[in-house]
Amino acid sequence: MMTEYKKPLPRLYARYAKEFYEGCKRHELLIQKCKGCGKYRFPPQLGCPWCGSTESEWAKASGNGKVFSFTVIPHFEARAVPMASWPEDGYPINVVIVELPDAGGVHIASSMIDCKPEDIKVGMSVKAVFEDITEQMSLLKFRPA
Repeated sequence: MMTEYKKPLPRLYARYAKEFYEGCKRHELLIQKCKGCGKYRFPPQLGCPWCGSTESEWAKASGNGKVFSFTVIPHFEARAVPMASWPEDGYPINVVIVELPDAGGVHIASSMIDCKPEDIKVGMSVKAVFEDITEQMSLLKFRPA
């Protein structure tokens, strides 16, 4: 039985992200790929920013990547209206932007788990993992490889 998840959730079937979240539920990292020019893109969107094609497919990525950039949210900020209902535990939050070489080098933002904030370094190798948070939702996160 899962415990109640109190943080905001992504919209499960957001317009262009449905397949991405369905992949996460299956513990697969899916990245949108243009059928016109073959370039990967994230976040998912209707048209290719490079060639304009609206034809795309979903490609499975390994989830192996490198930290491109990061920040650490050290504590709960009660004045932040959108986060006012978040529980105060779970801090610090390690936010990473990960570059995925096998998906055309796209960058994807997520949380880094199983790592102290002071141990995160630009260029460090990471691996995608999935956290099952509700019966319908699993979230993509990264941990050191």
